[in-house]
Amino acid sequence: MFFVGLTVNRPLVIIWLSIYAIQFMTETNSNQYSPDFAQCTTISQCIAIKESLLKGDLIASLLQELKSGDPAQKKALGGQITSIKSAITAAADTKIQAIQALQEQDDYIKFDPTFASHQFEETRSGVLHPIIQVSNEIVGIFQRLGFDIFDSTQVESQWYNFTSVGTPDYHSARGMQDTFFLAQQDSKGENYVMRTQVTSNICKYAETHKPPFRVVFPGIVFRAENMDSTHDINFHQLDMWMVDKQISISQLVTLLEKVFREYFRDPELQVRLRPSYFPFTEPSFEIDIYAKWFKGGKWIEVAGAGPIHSQVIKNMGLDTTEYQGIAFGLGLTRLVQMKLEITGITQFYNGQLSFLRGE
Repeated sequence: MFFVGLTVNRPLVIIWLSIYAIQFMTETNSNQYSPDFAQCTTISQCIAIKESLLKGDLIASLLQELKSGDPAQKKALGGQITSIKSAITAAADTKIQAIQALQEQDDYIKFDPTFASHQFEETRSGVLHPIIQVSNEIVGIFQRLGFDIFDSTQVESQWYNFTSVGTPDYHSARGMQDTFFLAQQDSKGENYVMRTQVTSNICKYAETHKPPFRVVFPGIVFRAENMDSTHDINFHQLDMWMVDKQISISQLVTLLEKVFREYFRDPELQVRLRPSYFPFTEPSFEIDIYAKWFKGGKWIEVAGAGPIHSQVIKNMGLDTTEYQGIAFGLGLTRLVQMKLEITGITQFYNGQLSFLRGE
């Protein structure tokens, strides 16, 4: 009766009726799939059932019909599939919300004054990580010598991490194989990095401290290394920097002997310097130590050192005709391995409590 006297466009009528039918189904069948989730007690169970229903026979058959239908039928079938998926998702979400609400309920337990606390007497207190223990020990040696202690952010600009300490743009350390670059950029348009060396602290320290100064930088650094028994993507370093109007290499050697002899508790420990290269020192040296007790007596490389490069002195905002300095850097993890006679670096990070407690 409603269509008498009207020219009927059959496809439009089919589409209109389909849309109406879909709306009706969505409203009347919103709880159709609730029984499927009734026995669920965990969120993961709900998600598994939802995925199973979404890939079930009903939707699969409708998708098959969708391939062969005309445009009007395809639109109607597409709406029907969407409606079914929405009903399944709604039923799953309703059950998940109910499970979450149940999990969030406070479960108070009445206090029992006869609670036998003595059963926990054997509970052991926590201990500092071996690397932190060694770091504190070495930092303590420097503190007794009058050194300041400083550390800054682990996310650093390329200027502080590389440029300020003499690492040029073409240096391999700026490559992706050695450095973790972040997507965020600084005001110069350069990507921030996870600091690759605690040497990045020196210009920051110089911005807030006037020379002469002596300071050590203990901290964690990050490099894109292949992980094995001696390498990891993160490890701990310690840098020593001294800046004054008169400083010599002999002071560097004396300081190295003092620190390593006290750390290893060996007054006869020897130190030697070998020529090397570092962008922030000139000349540069590799530092080796020799101790009779270590592996039957053997020279071991432990640090890099040298007089501070004049360009780094300039980057610190100081006059190179007035100030000079010495610096050295070492890997704390290697010193822990030597002192505790540990071979694999992975033991420091695998969470083995017996190892961390020193048992």
